[in-house]
Amino acid sequence: MKEMMAKMKTLLAGFALKIKGLLVKAKIPRPDLKTPAAKKKFIFTLLIAIVALIILARMFGNVQKALFKKKPEAAKKAAAITFEEEAIPVKVMKIKRTDFKDTLPAMGNVKGFKEIDLKFQVPGIVESFNFEEGERVQEGDIIASLVQRDALLKLKYAEVELNKQQKLFEIGAINQIKLDQSKLEYESAKSELDKTNIYAMSNGLLGSKLMDVGSYFNPSYEQRIGTFITIDKVYAEFNIIERDIPKVALGQRAEVFVDAYPTKTFSGVVDRMAPIIEGRSRTEVIKVELENRDELLKPGMFVRALIATYEKKDALVIPSSALKKKEQDYFVYVVNKEEPQQEGAEKAPKGKRGFFGLGKKKEAPKPELKPEERVEYGIVEIRKVKVGYMTQDLVEIAEGLKEDELIIVEIQEELKDKTKVEIAEVQEGLI
Repeated sequence: MKEMMAKMKTLLAGFALKIKGLLVKAKIPRPDLKTPAAKKKFIFTLLIAIVALIILARMFGNVQKALFKKKPEAAKKAAAITFEEEAIPVKVMKIKRTDFKDTLPAMGNVKGFKEIDLKFQVPGIVESFNFEEGERVQEGDIIASLVQRDALLKLKYAEVELNKQQKLFEIGAINQIKLDQSKLEYESAKSELDKTNIYAMSNGLLGSKLMDVGSYFNPSYEQRIGTFITIDKVYAEFNIIERDIPKVALGQRAEVFVDAYPTKTFSGVVDRMAPIIEGRSRTEVIKVELENRDELLKPGMFVRALIATYEKKDALVIPSSALKKKEQDYFVYVVNKEEPQQEGAEKAPKGKRGFFGLGKKKEAPKPELKPEERVEYGIVEIRKVKVGYMTQDLVEIAEGLKEDELIIVEIQEELKDKTKVEIAEVQEGLI
């Protein structure tokens, strides 16, 4: 403080001498300082002049520094790129374990567990239909018959011949070969009679009648008189396009939906797969077996299904947009968080100078940012991963990633290893 006062006295004395010299050179009459009032007035005027000169000197010095000393420093700072300026904004996802399930949609029709075309083995006129469409049929029942007059006559004739040959054999008039020939003729006639009937091979329903009584049936024309079905179990039959065939396998679960019962879901498994690709559509036929004890599902119904082609619990799943492929390898961009190191952050901030440059004026503390307002940064790591299963939208990662790691999604451009990025948004798991 004493040194400061001494400096002030020296400055005042110097300025007084300078003013005195200026007054002499300008031939300004020296003020009369004999009275106390005149002295006070002179000292007050002198102080004002001194203050004005100090302010002008300070202003001139600041302008000079700004023009000549600050330019190189400002140019140097402008040339240097700060951490925030070179950071690329990215959207990241925090990886979480989840149950992963992939389904294959399919459309098809309901088929009876057994659907048998009803045909006679011999030609003839249809004499009777013993059941109507939709009626239940028991195993062994005769469903339909042809006119049997000729077959009955042949059987009767064969029976008479057999009895005759039997008596001749007993008295030794014919040998065994002749008797066996007669037995075969009788069995043949009996078989011909059986062919004029259609017997039910199991319990079921008469599905449809395609011919009426009195119609002529000829097996060489590939005709059929109707269909026989069993529906205590049914099949949902689907055509799978060639691209999706590798995803389907026997035993996979399927959820089947029918428009007639919008609130019900029918569950089954893939029971049969055709070994060949059929038709111009290049599709493979698969069948899903469904229980149908209530007989709600009717053959011919249109159905939709979701076939579970892949299931895994606690899997690491990422969007397919986050995966990059190079040759035969797959990569992801992992982001390791890093706080930005600003230049001179460790140094104490310089305060502004006080009145007349004496002392320093403290700056007001900056308000703290809210957590949601804070900007986070990170460094990119290009990491190779092993894919377990892939769909159009999602990818299961078998090796290479851990839970809670951050990866870049929605990649807009190729990034290099160690690239600095700004974390613009964090997605918690799959949405």
